Amino acid sequence: MSGVGRVLGTEHSSTREFRVVLAEDEYLQLDDLVVVRTEVPKQGEVRTYGIVTEVEATFEGATFESDTMRIAELGILPGHKVRSAQVAVTRVDPELWVSVDPGEVVERAEGEERMKALYADEMGRPLPVGMGRDGKPVYVDLDFFDGRKGGHMSISGISGVATKTSFALFFLRLLSARPDILGEGAANLRILVFNVKGEDLLWLDKPNNQFDEEAREVWDELGVEPGPFPSVGFWAPPKPQSGDVVLPDTGGRQDGVTAFAWTPREFVDEGLLRFLFTDSSDTRNQIPFVEERVRSQLKRFAVDVAGEPGAIVLRDPVEGHRPGDTVVPNRGERVIRDLPSLVTELEGFIDPEDDEPDQRWTGRVQAGTISAFVRRLHAASHRLGHLVRAGESRRIDRQAAQVSVVAIQTLHDLGQRFVVGALLAETFAEKETTGQRLPLSVIVLDELNKYAPREGQSPLKEMLIDIAQRGRSLGVLLVGAQQTASRVAQEVMENAAIKVAGRLDAAEAERSEYGWMLPSTRARARLLKPGTMVISQPALPVPLVTQFPFPPWATRKEEVAEAGDPFAGL
Repeated sequence: MSGVGRVLGTEHSSTREFRVVLAEDEYLQLDDLVVVRTEVPKQGEVRTYGIVTEVEATFEGATFESDTMRIAELGILPGHKVRSAQVAVTRVDPELWVSVDPGEVVERAEGEERMKALYADEMGRPLPVGMGRDGKPVYVDLDFFDGRKGGHMSISGISGVATKTSFALFFLRLLSARPDILGEGAANLRILVFNVKGEDLLWLDKPNNQFDEEAREVWDELGVEPGPFPSVGFWAPPKPQSGDVVLPDTGGRQDGVTAFAWTPREFVDEGLLRFLFTDSSDTRNQIPFVEERVRSQLKRFAVDVAGEPGAIVLRDPVEGHRPGDTVVPNRGERVIRDLPSLVTELEGFIDPEDDEPDQRWTGRVQAGTISAFVRRLHAASHRLGHLVRAGESRRIDRQAAQVSVVAIQTLHDLGQRFVVGALLAETFAEKETTGQRLPLSVIVLDELNKYAPREGQSPLKEMLIDIAQRGRSLGVLLVGAQQTASRVAQEVMENAAIKVAGRLDAAEAERSEYGWMLPSTRARARLLKPGTMVISQPALPVPLVTQFPFPPWATRKEEVAEAGDPFAGL
């Protein structure tokens, strides 16, 4: 008999799964791919491809548990060791859905047969995204990521173990290094990465001194020359109270990192006020209404200050001044050079203790709502006021490098949400203006459940839902990572065509959000090691388990290869 075994004849096989009894000198392991050739009456040969989901062994002839000893050690009881494997059907070619016959020879799917089992032969642009247990590449169809047929990627798993961000960066490194596969989308591809924890992502341009030859061989198998990201720009918020000298607020790395901020003029023109109110509790009252009124009035009242780039004053438009005008401040007129001065000036217009507050700014709302609005403004001014300052524009230039890393880990939660919201709005607005899918803009956002929670509403959540629903048609692609998919807005998760999971909490793995997994895969997801991921994509009916290689770029300062290190020249 050729092959690894035969289709088991003591159990019914179906169009979904079948069992294989293995030959004594053969084996199958989890995730192995197999093929069975069945002669169907009046149709001819039909090949059924499948993936091994479980492997078992037993003694035939054993009735009681103690019979195991009598068969294996004493030899006083006749018995025979039988090993078997459960196989989930992935494909039938030609597509004639019949079950395999009992007793049919089961072979390993290799070469072209393996590509057929993975549907790689039907993928428009198969991109290798890791290695299977057989040491061969596993593929993802890029048509379901870059917007042609679908878009976005969701990555879930336990923090620190699931290596979610590491896989996202690995995927993007492959994406940028294989223009032959990405095609027209490779031209001017731009990637925006938010560093929300530690400073792990501030070393993407440096080689890793832990990289070895074994890891290089895997990268070579994937068709990519290993090395750090070749084009990276690093951005960080300015240090609070840094005065006239603006320094990036980072610890382990200062060189090559540029401080970013918005001017009061940019803050007003881009409507960034709304991202100061991203707490879902703010939507339970009329605060969003007040914010919208104040935001619109700011655009009407703000005029530029002569000789001070980015600074503004608020003047009533009935005085003849219009947005875009440049004026010399009057005596006693407050010049707005930062967020605290803007909040102070706004308070003069909307102070609820005023006998006659200007209702053009707030509308007819209760004084308590206005007070709550002002309190949140002051809180925002304290927590992220250093992000708004007059002077030459310090906005993030996403065109300066292929990958822009924005380090927001030192900011308060409110500050992080503000920066994420402002940059997402900017990116999406640019694409809406052009209306073109190309060039592609990829956004990598960790802790997605914090920005698009399942419960409540906020301007940031609404923007992420909009990106999830319309982004792929505009070439704005979201790679979101989270510990628990069950806590992310359902609209965001449903629109992710490619779903990835590392190690999962046992309770989380049973949630409906992971219904795309097989029962056996859910059980394995609780035990996955770092670097092993489960991938689901529309091109395949079953999820695949893959391993991605060690990164050739440093993930912390201690890993940066110095001159003389074996891999310093990567």
